Amino acid sequence: MSLPTEFRDWAYLPSEIVGFISTKVKSIKDYVRFRAVCSSWCSASLPNLRHHPPQLPWLMLPYNPFKPGDSSWLVFYDFWTYKMHKFHIPLSNDTTCYASFLGWLLLVGSEGEEALLLNPITQARIQLPPFTDGVDKTFANSKLTFSANPTDPNCMITVFSKRSRLLFCCQVGDSCWKMYRLNDTTKLADVTYNNGLLYMLYEGDMNHMMIYASTKLVEKIVLEPKLRTATKCFLEGKSEVYVLALHPMKNIEIYQLDQQFLELRLISDTSNNTAIFYADNSPCLAVSTDDWDSLDGGSVYLDYNCSSNSWKSAVQSLYRIYCAQWGNASIRRVVQDPRPQQEATLAT
Repeated sequence: MSLPTEFRDWAYLPSEIVGFISTKVKSIKDYVRFRAVCSSWCSASLPNLRHHPPQLPWLMLPYNPFKPGDSSWLVFYDFWTYKMHKFHIPLSNDTTCYASFLGWLLLVGSEGEEALLLNPITQARIQLPPFTDGVDKTFANSKLTFSANPTDPNCMITVFSKRSRLLFCCQVGDSCWKMYRLNDTTKLADVTYNNGLLYMLYEGDMNHMMIYASTKLVEKIVLEPKLRTATKCFLEGKSEVYVLALHPMKNIEIYQLDQQFLELRLISDTSNNTAIFYADNSPCLAVSTDDWDSLDGGSVYLDYNCSSNSWKSAVQSLYRIYCAQWGNASIRRVVQDPRPQQEATLAT
């Protein structure tokens, strides 16, 4: 005897079971497919992606290669599968993505009057306070970080614009930002959260790290003199605080913060199992190649937009991503503009 239709249709699985299964899906690509099975699975699966292990970053293209000028689609390149992914995100024409962190995009209107965090996969949106002083080109490629998942009402959000020397902080639900304007002598290199504390990394003569609990300074850690000339950034995706140092001679060092003695300790020369993603005038993103077989250790992945046009109307733009090896003059292309009629070579 055959079972009733409602027991043969996967769409009728109890939402609790569907939600539990969704937490076991580790790949974001598979998670998207899981939620696309049917409307009931989409509504029952968690919009919170924090259960996933650290994912290989996707590169967001500065324009729509499939339909130039159409800003209602966001297009990403996935290093994991070597494929393009596009998401239909209806936005106003004056909305620009200025930063991203853990899958969330910081979207801001041209005058700063509207700001939000958007997860393009789940379509979840978190409204943010407006940037009342407006935004300009110097606001591009800002650093976004937060203390918890933005869906947590206690989450603290920080936006750092290195080019405009501005630091913005707020809590989810706040009506305005706390803005800090850095002077010319304050050379802030990077910011991040760890266990609810805000870490600020300085470069040049201000060769130290500051730790804040809310707005209260908790500790100031003086760094080794040799790190004064190094380009420094936090190594995201770790449970502890790590600092990546790129020295002028191109060698890479990784330091871990000893929480007991409050000092940075060199853990080893791990350049062979570290890959760095770098975009012009943007903070570096470092990931471990132990987690991703498709990446080359000791490499820097660079992206070039060979056009001065806005990403909104980059009809003539030529987009390439290259991989350069530290200490090696060779450079190879790992992805190119998907439109085959537009070819270009890298000018160095």
